[in-house]
Amino acid sequence: MPAVHASHTGSRQTSHDPTLSTPPSHLPNHQWSYRVPSPPRVIVPPPQTNGAGFPDVYIGNGGPADFESNGFANSEFLKTVTYAYGDIPSVDSMLNWRYEERRMAQKILPFLYLGPLSIARDVDFLKREQITMIMAVRNTHAARANLLNSKAALNLGIESCTIDVTGNQELIAAFPKAIATINTHLSHTYEEQQQRNAELWSLGQPPQTSPLGRVLVFCETGNERSATVVAAYIMAMFSMDLIPAIQLVQAQRFCVSFDDSLRFLLQSYEAILRAKRDVAKSRADSMVTIGSNHPRIDHHLSSDVPAEGRVGGSSKRTLDESYEDDMDMDNADNVRDDERFERRDEFAPFLDQ
Repeated sequence: MPAVHASHTGSRQTSHDPTLSTPPSHLPNHQWSYRVPSPPRVIVPPPQTNGAGFPDVYIGNGGPADFESNGFANSEFLKTVTYAYGDIPSVDSMLNWRYEERRMAQKILPFLYLGPLSIARDVDFLKREQITMIMAVRNTHAARANLLNSKAALNLGIESCTIDVTGNQELIAAFPKAIATINTHLSHTYEEQQQRNAELWSLGQPPQTSPLGRVLVFCETGNERSATVVAAYIMAMFSMDLIPAIQLVQAQRFCVSFDDSLRFLLQSYEAILRAKRDVAKSRADSMVTIGSNHPRIDHHLSSDVPAEGRVGGSSKRTLDESYEDDMDMDNADNVRDDERFERRDEFAPFLDQ
């Protein structure tokens, strides 16, 4: 019997299948269909425009929030680029988008570009934009076939890395690696420039004004996997919600395609990020309650401190501890399952004739 999806609308359907020779012995109690149950869609509306006609989505120049919980070692780099470049975005790609631009790469952030495979092989683009690293987001089959490689980047001495996944569902597990790889490259590039400038200052020479690290993230089209990685990066590093992050990426590269599966993927990642930030905030609040007269010890991470003495209370109760100590264990399963069967009669899917 095919699976059905019931929607409890309260109206009774009295018609029956005309192909049946005899009337059925039962009638559906609610309207129902043969479609597979699915979660509600994630609707991403087009962003509003400001008075100048630009998309009204941006990352403020106050700098990203919560660096350390996102694993970024050198917070000064992102503070520098956000203050130097101002609010993002500053172009109206959505209003003046041309079809040919899908073959190009767009600057999503001052140091992060998004584009297709063809642009990663464009020597002129790599030189003009001074790209310092390329990141290919590819399927493992393409990796075995040695596809999505860029000889142009190799010849120019540009660092390259790959994020290989068997399917889009594996992207959520690859987000931390991709974000850490981008951040590590940017941090190292920033530190190297700072060291060079310090040496020049010691020699009495003016510092260099060369740009900091710039990363190109690409896939076959530049519209799906790589766009999802860029959106995840913005969500993680700038504490931005799902919908504004997608809007920001689309405001710069209008041809990106976030289908339902990719939106659900980013929605799950958004929940993970919120949980991590809640844990980080809880730990920070717990450290404040210790007081200035107590040693600053992270009791959450110290295995030497007994559970009952850790900040934040005792450890989680076990399942058995959540019930009365004198409960008759022979009847425990029946007690735990009672709620699953309550009020079930009110939602009978069919009624007998």
